[in-house]
Amino acid sequence: MNWYIDNAGAAEGPYDDARMTELAREQKIASDSLVWHPQLDAWSSVAALSPPWWGAALPEPPSAPKAKKKAATAEESSAAPAPKRRLAAPLAPSEEAAAQKESGGFLKKLFGFGKKKK
Repeated sequence: MNWYIDNAGAAEGPYDDARMTELAREQKIASDSLVWHPQLDAWSSVAALSPPWWGAALPEPPSAPKAKKKAATAEESSAAPAPKRRLAAPLAPSEEAAAQKESGGFLKKLFGFGKKKK
């Protein structure tokens, strides 16, 4: 298929799919570049069209490292799964906690804020 590229308002082309792939790999075409071919009514961005040559030009994602597989023994396979770790729940209010709140917080203890002058 013959493609045309919008280069600052001037059409460049026609380019075939292989050349378009090369241009994309050379980063001369970006996802927001406008392209056109005779079957389109208007110019469109490469991202909107997602032509096959664009997908071929994208770098392959790095492969995930393969996890080392353990040989499961009979004991491991029959054992119950480990419980999920839970965060500690907040303590219920108590009279001691209320007394500490009334006596002041960290800043009051550190800087003496809120002391009553006699």
